[in-house]
Amino acid sequence: MKETALTGAINTAIQQAVDLCGKKQSEDAAARLKQEIDRLEGLNLYQDGQADYYDFNTLMEMVMFQSQHPEVQPVADIEEPLNRLYAMYGSILLELGKLDEAEEALSIAMDWNPMSADIAFEHAEVFKQKKDMEAFKRLTIAIFPIAYKRREIAHCYRNIGYYFVEKQMWDEAVGCYLLSMSFAEAEGRYQAEQELHYIYEETKGEAERPSIGVMRSYGEKYGFPIGPDAKVIEAAMLYGKTMLAQKKFQHASYFLDIAYKLTENKEIKQVLDGVNEQLATQH
Repeated sequence: MKETALTGAINTAIQQAVDLCGKKQSEDAAARLKQEIDRLEGLNLYQDGQADYYDFNTLMEMVMFQSQHPEVQPVADIEEPLNRLYAMYGSILLELGKLDEAEEALSIAMDWNPMSADIAFEHAEVFKQKKDMEAFKRLTIAIFPIAYKRREIAHCYRNIGYYFVEKQMWDEAVGCYLLSMSFAEAEGRYQAEQELHYIYEETKGEAERPSIGVMRSYGEKYGFPIGPDAKVIEAAMLYGKTMLAQKKFQHASYFLDIAYKLTENKEIKQVLDGVNEQLATQH
């Protein structure tokens, strides 16, 4: 699909900001993005009242939105990368310590894409830096229902672990970091290990490793789930099976892969392998 002039202009602004950040010129990068945002806001796009306009990054985000918000009709997924524009602007402002402006930009990015865990993490980070730990925890817990990658779930638990460290609730923190490690990739595991080491030093090895049963009781008490969100898995499974029935193997593979990675369920793996074999014979 050929990009429109508008999309091209936004992508150019984003790329220029990336280059400026690479040269450690964050102020200039923020100014470049702000210039593009001001220009776009002057155009008053998507104010026609015809549809609810969003800017999703992935098919799964779109599907999660539709399954969580059946009342929103029609949902139009626009071409212009507006969530990326605002999210990047917000992230740079966050880095520059301009927390109120960062929060505003990241809130707008979340309006464009309420299903991006990465944007939601940046938004939560503003409150961590403001030392508003209750808001940080609340915003992190709200990410679980849109976390569809293992690394996102790992990040949620690291955040909650951090909350407990700040409260000096060491056993709860240890449990969260260990849970995080069971979902994390290498970098996330390393971060969790560093935190566990810190807790060990702080408590002189006194912090306990809670059992999964105890973790469930902490989850109930403090309002966070243990494991992936069941509705996310359900949506991925439903779409995977629907696409398979329609012989849309590429899409079936995409959704079933998400469901399998979240559950590590052997039956889903068998179906996924079958779909991938079909795909291999098509090429």
